[in-house]
Amino acid sequence: MRVGGDGEPRHRDRSPAPRARSSSAGAAGWWPFRARGAGITAPVGGGRRRIAIAANPYGGAESHRRPAEALAAALARRGLLPHVFWERSERRRALADPDLGRSWRCAVAVGGDGTVADVINEMPPGLPLAVLPAGNENLFARALGSPDDPETLAAAILTGRTRRIDLGRAGRRLFSLMVGIGFDAEVAHRVARRRRGPGSFRPVSRWRYLLPILGALRRLPPGPVEVRADGVRARGAHCLVFNLPSYACALPVAADARPDDGLLDWIVLERPGRLALARYSLAVLRSAHLGRPDVRHGRARHLRIVGGPLVPVQLDGDPAGFTPVEIEVLAAALAVIVP
Repeated sequence: MRVGGDGEPRHRDRSPAPRARSSSAGAAGWWPFRARGAGITAPVGGGRRRIAIAANPYGGAESHRRPAEALAAALARRGLLPHVFWERSERRRALADPDLGRSWRCAVAVGGDGTVADVINEMPPGLPLAVLPAGNENLFARALGSPDDPETLAAAILTGRTRRIDLGRAGRRLFSLMVGIGFDAEVAHRVARRRRGPGSFRPVSRWRYLLPILGALRRLPPGPVEVRADGVRARGAHCLVFNLPSYACALPVAADARPDDGLLDWIVLERPGRLALARYSLAVLRSAHLGRPDVRHGRARHLRIVGGPLVPVQLDGDPAGFTPVEIEVLAAALAVIVP
């Protein structure tokens, strides 16, 4: 392990950490952490037949109405009772019911990573989640092996086999993928501003990120940021915190991140400026970024990130205010239905 001039780890902190139940998980009322190798659990659902399907007909490159309807039909043929929620307000009211976890078999997110993030934040603890990917990136579905075929997913829901994964929490909001502080968060904020108004629910394709990226490059977000991660300190222009390994365009920015280890992987890019961003991007494409001397990274259960005024933050691709931000892992917090 290389050591920087400040005497702190320059590359990944691999010191062993106790794998016991995370204190944050207990405080949030989520499930205790399961030991490595115990990620696949017994079937769930019992005699519960009702399925809550959260559909987003506006996201991604095309309508999600057909896959949601096909899934509902496949579930009905298997003797289950699906209910599709098309409107966000209706979905939020239904998923906010604290008895949902005891009376329904599972919730299903039909859409992209934004829909998954919304459902995770809206559903009560104890309710398993299934995902029918229908977005642009589908990073969550790819990482967990969620099938994109309604019949296959319906069969998996009937079987009820689940895998426990960690979630992260930043402030009052949960995330399953990652947190960005700095440039990528500025892009997310700009995309969100462009979606407001009469066209706020229009599909978001990858091309719609081009102008926000150019705008963020013209006016880089303020910095630097300081990261305090379980006693380790790092300072840089941008910070990324991962629960799952992949980033946009399925880039393996945090290739060693695992969603079932009770830890979050963090990366700090030290150098500011457009030229540095270009060099970091090229290094990511070659999977060489973590070997750079101006990149700090490690693993932690709890992080506090502070910065100058108006340093933007994003969670799972959606804007989430500005620094400072407290981030913690909720170990084994979610049961995901898998084939």
